[in-house]
Amino acid sequence: MIFGAETHKTITFAIGPFEIINDRRKDSVRTGVLEVLSHDGRRFFVKIHNRLSRWNPEVYAYGHWTKPLGQYAPDLIASFDNDNVFGIIITPIQGRTVNEARITDTGTLGRIYHEAGRLFKKMQGSNAGDYFGIPKSDGSPYEENAETDPVRYVSGSVERLYKSAYDNTIIDSSFAPLIKWSLDNCGIFKDEVPVPTNWDLSPNNWMVDEDGSFNGFIDFENMLWGIPLDSFAVIKERYAFDKPFLKESFLCGYGLEQNEVTEVKQKILGVKSSIASIVYGHDSGNPYFFDCGIKMLRHIADNHKI
Repeated sequence: MIFGAETHKTITFAIGPFEIINDRRKDSVRTGVLEVLSHDGRRFFVKIHNRLSRWNPEVYAYGHWTKPLGQYAPDLIASFDNDNVFGIIITPIQGRTVNEARITDTGTLGRIYHEAGRLFKKMQGSNAGDYFGIPKSDGSPYEENAETDPVRYVSGSVERLYKSAYDNTIIDSSFAPLIKWSLDNCGIFKDEVPVPTNWDLSPNNWMVDEDGSFNGFIDFENMLWGIPLDSFAVIKERYAFDKPFLKESFLCGYGLEQNEVTEVKQKILGVKSSIASIVYGHDSGNPYFFDCGIKMLRHIADNHKI
């Protein structure tokens, strides 16, 4: 990745003279991640965004939401928006991501998901917002007319996503009864308060050491103020569909009380997440996201009793 003199100057001001030792996302068209070494031997990561809709929430997350995580999240050294470049400088978390480590031992994976759930609940429990959606770096809503009512937030999202999928003939009318049931039951969210949620709550972003001990979370660009359980659907959809014990381990660590209310909430949010993956997969040409969404939506529909 090449950046201009102004950005180089900004990084130097934050950490001193440095050299680039690794380009972690050489082929990425969305974000760049450079591993750098300062002349006094300190290691940092410089993440360059090309979308303000991702830079803003990540800056806000590091400034506010990740504080309760302590050592389990990088520290934000600096953020910058200059020379048409948007970026952050953060400290490293030791280890590798769960997916990079290629862990297959079920006991180890269960402990990792349990710890991820525990820490995620800690972050959510220490923060509460007053609107739903992406924050700017200063905490104000990124989008105009941000929704403040949880029922309208969920129902509006389901309606918008389903309309997009149906109008583009991505899914057919066989799912209409499930969508109608979801919309009819959105009132169950009436008492929800916005908390930090993550549309990419993923083992791709969970760091572990060589023995599988959980070292922390990275990558907060897909965070927003949302419904507490909104982050869980993606775990089942993409990472635990055929390994339900992983989601159960996460929920156990989180301390979720399993009852009829939470089951209904998870089902509605699963419908929303599935259609979002279908639409995103179609629009971006990403067959993995599309297939995961279709598989999950069919699973919910096949096991749903109207």
